[in-house]
Amino acid sequence: PLRLGDLQLAHRVVLAPLTRQRGDDERLAPIDGLQEVYYAQRATSGGLLISEATLVSSEGLLDHRVPGIWNAEQTKGWKKVVDAVHAKGGLISLQLWHTGRCAHASFKDHPAMQPGRTPSVSASDIAVPNKTRSTLSGEKLPYPAPRPLGLDEMPRLIEDYRNAARNAKAAGFDAIELHAAHGYLLDQFLNDGTNRRTDKYGGSLENRSRLLHEVLAALGEVFPFCRIGVRIS
Repeated sequence: PLRLGDLQLAHRVVLAPLTRQRGDDERLAPIDGLQEVYYAQRATSGGLLISEATLVSSEGLLDHRVPGIWNAEQTKGWKKVVDAVHAKGGLISLQLWHTGRCAHASFKDHPAMQPGRTPSVSASDIAVPNKTRSTLSGEKLPYPAPRPLGLDEMPRLIEDYRNAARNAKAAGFDAIELHAAHGYLLDQFLNDGTNRRTDKYGGSLENRSRLLHEVLAALGEVFPFCRIGVRIS
């Protein structure tokens, strides 16, 4: 048995996040009849599952069929997953994800793209030094330099995370995990190799970690901190 925050687990075997790419092609909602079966197969009584990385907004879209949690339709799809896991006596946490500069600008034409959200963005205009995971056409192309996020955009970005947390709670998730690792957006702010800013979000470690702290504060308005995890690398 293990107590994790205020979650009582029956055992220490936890399912780690695994990219499945089983979102609907156009809506990026979990595919009905597939995702809930996949997660239910892995659920155990008193055991914890951590979902695949799930986009907080379409601004972070880096590949086809990765699921999101920014709208009601996606939330409805995730609720079916949560209900299937709970029916087996399991617990499930949703991993919240924004890929930042790892998203390719071609996805701006994806049918699920939200107004005012255009890939790719980052802390600074430093491109990923290799080819893309994918593009809208499916080609692998060199990454362009991302657009540095402006100070006026930070409240909107933080609200995207808060909105995703609200949707996760509405779907019935037991906890959430904030993805701040592996070179994705929050890690791009933390890392001095990708963050060359001279404002309050750059320079010192305190400044580079500011966005992470602000996002966590927003998530804490929705979930108790004892049910929020942070993935760092």
